[in-house]
Amino acid sequence: MRTGGTDEGVTGNDGAEASRRSLIGRSTRLRVAIAETLAHIEEVRQQEIPQIKADYATKIGVWNARLITAQLAARRAKRRCALARVFSNQGRTVNATHITRQLDEEFAEWKQRVAQETTRLRHLLKWRGGMRPMNPAKANELNKLFRRLARRFHPDLYPGDEERADYYATAQNALACGDLEVLRALDVATAHMADGVDYSRLTVDELMVECELLEDHLASCKAKLAEMTSTEPYTLRDKLADPEWVSATVDGLRTRVEAFEREQARYDEEYRRLVKED
Repeated sequence: MRTGGTDEGVTGNDGAEASRRSLIGRSTRLRVAIAETLAHIEEVRQQEIPQIKADYATKIGVWNARLITAQLAARRAKRRCALARVFSNQGRTVNATHITRQLDEEFAEWKQRVAQETTRLRHLLKWRGGMRPMNPAKANELNKLFRRLARRFHPDLYPGDEERADYYATAQNALACGDLEVLRALDVATAHMADGVDYSRLTVDELMVECELLEDHLASCKAKLAEMTSTEPYTLRDKLADPEWVSATVDGLRTRVEAFEREQARYDEEYRRLVKED
């Protein structure tokens, strides 16, 4: 009976240990999947979306900025004529200084919008002009290194670990700048931190809860990634790669710009006529 009891205990212990190993393996795989997804999110945010925005600025944004400027000029010219007509209808000399002051007040918000759009466009073009050229092999290495470092440092995987969070911020910055050397150095310098999770004190039940939490976190990360890649500006990537779409979009913007420029010229001419009549 004693022997049988011992066998049952050994079998029970073996089963529990097998469950622990299985759960630890599952946790490890989930953590890797979470890190991969989080790293992908960062790559989209730090590399792909800025590139898409810069491409859009270069191909389409410059025309959007010109359209806003043309709209402002046309509306201002129209309003200037209206104010000049008031003076003319009242038999008074057109007061250009008064009109200009009033226009500046009325169109201050619109002018600010034009300035903001121009500034944003300038920053995007500057970012694109300062990009480091990187061949496909180095770009692939950059992303592989960042994903490895994300598994090692990401705050979601090591909550409360300030040292890892600081290292992760450095890795994020290197990814955004395309600085492969910094990622290489960081990988070497922190190799001893590769395994920072201690499951030895967790029971089987605790490991099961840990797996459930990790699965929920992974689902949340995947949902976030799916949302980022299914909305603008990410969805503009394929459009910007289509010369026909770009050409048609630019043609449409150019047509509107030219229409506003003609409208402005017409009102400018009318304003000059009103001034001469005085």
